Amino acid sequence: MITKQELLMGRDKTNATEYSQEISDNLDKLLVALNKFRAAFGKPMTTSSGWRPPSINANVPGAAKKSNHMLGLACDFKDIDGSLDAFCATNLKLLESCGLYLEDPKSTPGWCHLQCVPPKSGKRIFQP
Repeated sequence: MITKQELLMGRDKTNATEYSQEISDNLDKLLVALNKFRAAFGKPMTTSSGWRPPSINANVPGAAKKSNHMLGLACDFKDIDGSLDAFCATNLKLLESCGLYLEDPKSTPGWCHLQCVPPKSGKRIFQP
């Protein structure tokens, strides 16, 4: 089971002024979706980047200026061998039933980005 503490990565304490009730509520929504997905995936998933306050997001190379990580609506998982991305790409109905969207694996080597809000394109697998 993925926990809220895993998504917070201690940043709710080190960046307390940037952590709000809205972000907490968003993380709760994200956790429901991620844990439903995780149960179907059946393997451990290791968070590499959960909630990112704007002060941290600004220093992440290649991070979107309006990243859903800052709102508590997205999470990255370690995916060194690409197996998580591959599972997602071949199980789009599962992603849909969980309410998750996948950033195109070609754009995320070594990690898998999942978010619980649709991208501008509305596509289940989207380009950043």
